[in-house]
Amino acid sequence: MDPQETRRLVPILPAQQTSGYIYGEDHSPGPSSPPHRLRKRVLVAVACEGCRRKKAKCDGRKPTCSRCFSKSEACSYETPSVPVAVQKKHDILLVENQQYRELFDAINKKPECEAQEIFNRLRSSDQPLTVLESVRQAKVLLPKLSTNTWDSDPRLAFFDQKAFESSVIQVPAKPWTAVAGDGIVSELITDFFTWDNSYMFPVIDRVTFVDEMRAGDETEMKWCSPLLVNAICAKRCLMVERGKQFGVMTGRNLSDCFLAEAKSHFESEQGRPSIPTVQGLLLIYLTMTATGKDRAGLIYRLTAYEMLKQLHLEARYKAAKNNVPPQTHDMMLISKTLWGIFLLESRIAYFYNQPSIIPPPQIPKPFLSILTFTHKGNLDVLDRPWKDSSDLVPRPPGVLAAACSFSELLYETMQYLTTSRVRRGSEEDIHARRLFFSRLIQLKHDIPRQLVLERNLTPVTCFLRMDENLILYTLLQYMPAEILFGVPYSSTVKDLRIQHCRHDTDIIASFIKKWPTNLMVAHQLYISMQTLVPILDGTAAQDLFTKSCRMAQLSSRSIRLSGVLLQATQAFVWAMDKSIPEPARQYLEGWTQETVEKDLPMSFALPPQGEVKEVLASDGSDQECSIWNLGTLIEKWAMLSMEESRQSS
Repeated sequence: MDPQETRRLVPILPAQQTSGYIYGEDHSPGPSSPPHRLRKRVLVAVACEGCRRKKAKCDGRKPTCSRCFSKSEACSYETPSVPVAVQKKHDILLVENQQYRELFDAINKKPECEAQEIFNRLRSSDQPLTVLESVRQAKVLLPKLSTNTWDSDPRLAFFDQKAFESSVIQVPAKPWTAVAGDGIVSELITDFFTWDNSYMFPVIDRVTFVDEMRAGDETEMKWCSPLLVNAICAKRCLMVERGKQFGVMTGRNLSDCFLAEAKSHFESEQGRPSIPTVQGLLLIYLTMTATGKDRAGLIYRLTAYEMLKQLHLEARYKAAKNNVPPQTHDMMLISKTLWGIFLLESRIAYFYNQPSIIPPPQIPKPFLSILTFTHKGNLDVLDRPWKDSSDLVPRPPGVLAAACSFSELLYETMQYLTTSRVRRGSEEDIHARRLFFSRLIQLKHDIPRQLVLERNLTPVTCFLRMDENLILYTLLQYMPAEILFGVPYSSTVKDLRIQHCRHDTDIIASFIKKWPTNLMVAHQLYISMQTLVPILDGTAAQDLFTKSCRMAQLSSRSIRLSGVLLQATQAFVWAMDKSIPEPARQYLEGWTQETVEKDLPMSFALPPQGEVKEVLASDGSDQECSIWNLGTLIEKWAMLSMEESRQSS
């Protein structure tokens, strides 16, 4: 610029001092500082809502920025969002803090003798929260709070609110249940649709159920009922950590409370059949089975199937189809109910050594193949495309269509094994089993790659592989270990048992690293260990058996059935005159013969080996062999094993 033009410029006043930091400005005085300076740009971390909305510059002053002050406008700043991981960690620490406070109160406020006992347990254990749980079971905690304490206790209200905010599916608790508030119920309902309804028990249409639950008019509902809501919550309370902690804080077993309310609603219905009642009764059975009381729960399972006959759902499906126009929504819901129940029952029946009480429905399947979906990637619980950054559980579409095919094959296999008059082990019998095995291989070959476990590790692809292995274990029952059986016939029965038990062990190990254990995992661990017992003399079988015992013990912390099945496995080993591998013994602690419950309410069928029945018949008992079951075997093992140990000592 020309010096003469420079002299003609009018000097400007120095910049007005602001309270904000001016990036890059040197505030130290000195003779070298120029008399006039250009104002530097102020960097603001967060602009106020008004400036952001109007895209104006904001100086970030609080409580009111300069622009809003000059315009006499309201000024507010958005609260910075807390990262999901930080919030989750905060919730966990909040629960732990509450547990430690409860443990401290138990020591501080209880009588001297009880406080000393708690203190002794703490000194002998490195897991204080485990001590707290044992103290709770021993009924030496603080006095129980009232039934509706969650309504008035600020701690529980805050806890319930956090549960509500973290739930993807938010529903009201009332008028459906009085056991807990909106938050706990919302989390349990979310968890049900994430886990049970995604594979094991896919009988409920999420959108229809949630819409009716939010409407809140139980008198007008067709697909939702108080019995069903309480049964869902009772089942998921066994698995959801927040539900367990809520029970600890209120001094109640929340699952038992939901279960009691579900049973109360069933009594008040006075035997009126409905689809939600059938679904609720089956969930009551599953809940009681998970706690090791399937014998007491059988009445609910059998009542559900009797009601299902009275409902004539296949005839209702055809009527809805013939309606003008067709009632497609009702057709879908009826089909989902029938096929979902068949999927569940085909697996349950295995444990009673019988085919499914419910045959494959004679109506179209409601579950579409993955090939029909535009989006082939994983979905979340709301059927939205799943993202790697999501905390929700991934699920590939179309998996239930594949599960139906496996369940139909399992049904036919069980029909053959339980009704065929062909001599077991004969050439004709082995040929028939090989045909079933070839069909299993073909089904496995036809699975789309998105449903293959090695390509897409999700809970439901793990469950699908478990179902494959379950069919194989069923086919290998009663088969001599050295018979060639594979396709081509190059593998022995023993080789196939080892191979597929290794698959199960690896699958379940991967599963429990990422997700909480559940009833399907407990069932599959038992089936795998049962398969290994007859060949337990080999090193490979012993290693797999030890790993399965370790995972079953971990599972027993949340699912009592896993512990009872550990006892059943030990009883089976004893009946087969085998020995528990030494490395596995450490994982049996807490589930030895000394801890067997008297008159154990376990009615699963005995393992198929003839040696088991011979052991039960050896004492000349008058008990009918037709009523022998897994509970009978466990009780005899406990009694005779303890007598043998006393004699040896």
